[in-house]
Amino acid sequence: MKLTNKSNLPEVIERAVANDPYESNSDISTTRLIAPPRIRVLEKEYADQVEEDVSDLIFSLLGSSVHSVIERAVTDDDIAEQRLYVDVNGWKLSGQFDLLTGAGDLIDFKVTSAWSALEALEKGKDEWERQLNVLDYLIRHNDTELRNPKGKELQVKSMAIMAILRDWSKMKAMTSNNYPKKQVVMIPIRRWSEEEQDSYVVARIQAHQEAEKKGSEVCSAKERWAKPNTYAVMKDGRKSALRVLQSKEQVKQYLEDNKLIQGKGITVVFRKGEDVRCQHYCKVNSFCDYFTDKSVAF
Repeated sequence: MKLTNKSNLPEVIERAVANDPYESNSDISTTRLIAPPRIRVLEKEYADQVEEDVSDLIFSLLGSSVHSVIERAVTDDDIAEQRLYVDVNGWKLSGQFDLLTGAGDLIDFKVTSAWSALEALEKGKDEWERQLNVLDYLIRHNDTELRNPKGKELQVKSMAIMAILRDWSKMKAMTSNNYPKKQVVMIPIRRWSEEEQDSYVVARIQAHQEAEKKGSEVCSAKERWAKPNTYAVMKDGRKSALRVLQSKEQVKQYLEDNKLIQGKGITVVFRKGEDVRCQHYCKVNSFCDYFTDKSVAF
C-alpha cells in the first residue's frame, strides 16, 4: 500500500501511521474474514497500487492509543491484546482480542461515531457481532492454552463493545431523547452458539478460498451498504419529508390516500440511491469492475 500525505500533516504523524506494528502472520485475519472476499482479493492483487492517505488513518491511530492505555490497566486476573491462531480448512486464521476479563467478559474497544453507536444500540451491528463471535471461536479453540497470569483458564461468558464516541456532542445529548448521554457507551453483543460460530467461520474461509481460486463475486447489496432510489414527498414550508417511499406507485397511492395533489403545495423529490461503501469507503473501488462499470453508466 502506498501512503500519501495530501494534507501535509506533520512528519511525526506520518511516521506513526507508517510504523504500525500490526502483523497477522496468518493466511487470513478476523477482520479480513468478515469482510467481503472481493475486497480482500483486490487488495491483495493490487497491493502495490492501492493508496491511502495519512489523514484517513488518524482515527485508527487513536484506536491504537486506546489499546495501549488498556494494556497498562490490566490486572493478573485478565488477558489483554493476545493474538490467537486456528487452522481451518487448510488456512491459518488469526485474531487479536482487546480484553478478556477474569469474569469472562470479552470486550472490544472502538473509537467510533455517535451515529454508529446509536445504530448498534437500536438495531445491532452485524460487523461487530461477527467480529466478536469469531474471536470467541478462536478463544474456544485455544482454551487449553488461554490462561491469565495467575494460571486460571478463561472462557467467554459475555461480549460487549466499549464505544468511545469521537464526535459526541453534549448539546445533542441534552436535546435528544435517544442520543448517547455519555461519550462512552457499552454495547452488549449477542453471543452465538458454538455451532453457529463453527459454521460461520468454515463458510467464510471457504468463500475466501473460492474467491482466490475462481475470482470473487460482486459484493452483495448488504456488503455494499446499498441505498435504493427513493421518492420524498415534500410539503411547502416544511423541511423534512412527509414520507419517503420506494417507488412511483407508492407515491401515487400515498397522495391519493391522503388527498394530496402534486404541484399544489406538494413536491415529489427523487433521491438517487448509491452503494455507500463502494463510493466512499472502499480502497480498491478503482480496481473493481462493478464500481467502474457503474460509474461509467451514470
